[in-house]
Amino acid sequence: MTSFKSKLARLGPLPAERRGAAPLAPAQAPLDRGPAVDGAGPSEAPPAPPAAVAPAAAPASPATGVARPSLDDLRERISRIVARGAPPTPRADPARGELPFHVEQTPGGPLYASRTRSLAAARVGRAPLVAARDADPAMLALLSLDPALAGCDVRRALFLDTETTGLAGGTGTVPFLIGLAWFDPGADGAGPLGEPLSDGFVMEQFLLRRLGEEEPILRRLAERLAGASMIVTYNGKAFDMPLLRARYVMNRLPPPPELPHLDLVHVARRIHKARLKSCTLIALEHDVLGRVRVGDVPGGEVVACYAHFLRTGDEEALLGVVEHNAADVLAMVALVGLYGEPLGSLAAGDLAGVAATLRRAGALERAAELADAAVERGGGAAARRARGDIAKARGDKARALADYEALAAEIDDPSVRLELAKLYEHHVRAFARALELADQGTAEPEPAQARRRARLQRKVDRSAAALALPFGQAAGEGAVDGAAARPCTEPAARREGEK
Repeated sequence: MTSFKSKLARLGPLPAERRGAAPLAPAQAPLDRGPAVDGAGPSEAPPAPPAAVAPAAAPASPATGVARPSLDDLRERISRIVARGAPPTPRADPARGELPFHVEQTPGGPLYASRTRSLAAARVGRAPLVAARDADPAMLALLSLDPALAGCDVRRALFLDTETTGLAGGTGTVPFLIGLAWFDPGADGAGPLGEPLSDGFVMEQFLLRRLGEEEPILRRLAERLAGASMIVTYNGKAFDMPLLRARYVMNRLPPPPELPHLDLVHVARRIHKARLKSCTLIALEHDVLGRVRVGDVPGGEVVACYAHFLRTGDEEALLGVVEHNAADVLAMVALVGLYGEPLGSLAAGDLAGVAATLRRAGALERAAELADAAVERGGGAAARRARGDIAKARGDKARALADYEALAAEIDDPSVRLELAKLYEHHVRAFARALELADQGTAEPEPAQARRRARLQRKVDRSAAALALPFGQAAGEGAVDGAAARPCTEPAARREGEK
């Protein structure tokens, strides 16, 4: 702005003609008034006083007929704009403002960080945070369908969440607030008064106060990742981690280490899809953890709050965003505690989702245990369906048939009729009952349904024809078959009888 003012001053004033003033009129010659009267000689009339010169109006635009502003008018307008001044910039030391951050001088520039420690008895709703410390990594690996998590130490897990300048991703999106949390045993630390620290989770946040100062944040994040055994995020596989890796590339920094990644959004969808319509983190807090956020900044307003902060330096605009980020991170800690030991913490309907997920992972014994608990606690149709599917996978056809029959009496589901038709055809060999179920409709394409009905109809016809044979003819055929089977050895005869 200073250089622009100096350039305006060096231009100087313009001539009057260019400012719009009319040029002075040339002197007029005296008028000849004819011969002198009474012999008087010629005389000149006194010159008339010059008329007042009015400034000429600025030329009008031929298109609009409105006078165009002169250069002096434009200079005056620019001067008024410059006099307003630049918007206030954020404070260099946020500790003097409203935001709970302190500045650390690092080789890469200033780092604005905030660190708090949760109490050992801290909770998110009805879920204690400390339960995440004892979460079973094998259970987390089964629920996420990722065997790499089974060997991780959950006590060294790093919980991560970001607030960004947009949701599109790519090189134009910048994470301006990063929230981290990890478990700290506190055995070797002390509080501000020298008291011993108890077990708890440390919450750390990094704020990007000015665009272009990412390097210290990214370097500190790489240090935290290097000391972790696994990463825990919510939709971080698709958004947070790819965005952070892109920022490392844009800042010409080494990429962060690749760690086993537990993305809770996939686990939540598998477990709660039968009970919840939405699996956002806010919905899980309300319906699973039992906490309602009051005065929370909606996710759609985060970008606008940060843009306002950059324009005006208003730190109050970011207070809600900082609290929103911290609440997201602590909610992930509480969810890991629930999912790490689901039998004693989740509702019956959610236990059915856990059992179905464990069946997909191949842990049938543990899945059967959770399915039984879900049915006993009143898990409803989802629990019976999960137990029937698990019994079928284990080969317990009688248990599967009983659960599917109870489920068919409770709900109208074509996929349940399909499972019953298969069991009646191949296990019970009640072809008429299987055909009846197939006629009611199954969850198959029409060509497959037609083939199934045709096959079952042939089996029903053959069974009816066999029943129509005379008893003596059937007995005679059996005697002939028995006489032919006598020379067979005992194992062969046993196999023939089983066949």
